[in-house]
Amino acid sequence: MLKIHRRKFHATASGFSIIELAIVLAIVSTLLGGLLLSLSEVRESNNRTDANSTMDEIKEALYGFAQSNGRLPCPATTTSLGAEAPVGGGVCTQRYGFLPWTTLGLSGPTNVDNLMMDSWLSPYRYNVSNIGASAFTTAGQMRTLGIAALAPNLQICTVAACGVGNVLVNSAPAVVVSLGANFATFTSADERANSGETTRNGYRQANNNNFVFSVYNEATFDDMITWLSPSILYTRMIAAGQLP
Repeated sequence: MLKIHRRKFHATASGFSIIELAIVLAIVSTLLGGLLLSLSEVRESNNRTDANSTMDEIKEALYGFAQSNGRLPCPATTTSLGAEAPVGGGVCTQRYGFLPWTTLGLSGPTNVDNLMMDSWLSPYRYNVSNIGASAFTTAGQMRTLGIAALAPNLQICTVAACGVGNVLVNSAPAVVVSLGANFATFTSADERANSGETTRNGYRQANNNNFVFSVYNEATFDDMITWLSPSILYTRMIAAGQLP
């Protein structure tokens, strides 16, 4: 009787076929694939949330700097060690550069060039208007010219070809950009407008006044962008006694 039972068990065990095993593996693979996709989506969502929070801090720091110094800082360069270039402002070494995080008193992860990085380990880009002989970055120049003569010239549009019907803002004093997860490989025209028009010292950067703010698309547009409002900037500087 015992031998018969063993034979039956052996037959049953042998009946756990390759087909059944393949089905189990397929189910496990599907579950793991879904889990990995879900984890990737969660990680990207968290990265964007963190970057958005940091960019809000950056914007407030820029407003605060203007209230204290009567001007905006110049962008940092790859050789300025995270500080504005030149130190003290004036005519900027380059208008389209990187966040001067040490000048603003901010903190965060940095790369080998001491540039503050976003959630994807790409440096934050910072760009500033140069209208009025660098009025926005020269101490006392904004006050001297007066609000009526100040005309910041950075534009934010919904597409790279800024034109009638797609301009969101046509007078931003400064623009901050995070290039998102595809910072090293982006090819779309809208993303190139934000930081792909030229390459300096190995970094892709903007090279004109037009920037793009568009709907998130993983394949074609994952940039994050924020800018200073001239109205808020002037109001805060007036309250601080930096503008008449």
